[in-house]
Amino acid sequence: MALGSSRPYLIRALHDWIVDGNEDPFVVVDEHYPGVEVPAGHGKDGQVVLNLAPRAIHGLTMDVVGIVFETRFAGMPTRICLPYGSITAIYGRESGLGMAFGQEPGGPPADPTTVALDAEPTANVTEAPRKRPALRVVKSDD
Repeated sequence: MALGSSRPYLIRALHDWIVDGNEDPFVVVDEHYPGVEVPAGHGKDGQVVLNLAPRAIHGLTMDVVGIVFETRFAGMPTRICLPYGSITAIYGRESGLGMAFGQEPGGPPADPTTVALDAEPTANVTEAPRKRPALRVVKSDD
């Protein structure tokens, strides 16, 4: 089984690290990535910077597919959906420390419907049986 993307793990870890350091985590998002739900007109050059500070958002969920939360834009409650592939950077506003991400192999999904942030986890997921490792005894003439 091949390893999947490390981006979700890194983003969750960096978010926690930034918040634990008493800074405001900001993310840079590609507005054109399939499945992104952000208000139009708040970005520049196809990117939008969002504040993920706990005091600025409500109902933060970081699942296996992406980040979902609610915040206010122009005083209106707004639901934001960010597939992990859409996040190009995460950093602390105060220090600027964080990480930028490059394009991952395979690129974004071809069909926006494949990014299902509202989907329920599948209960009957089965994994292929794992092969036993091929171990051998190596003797040393010590």
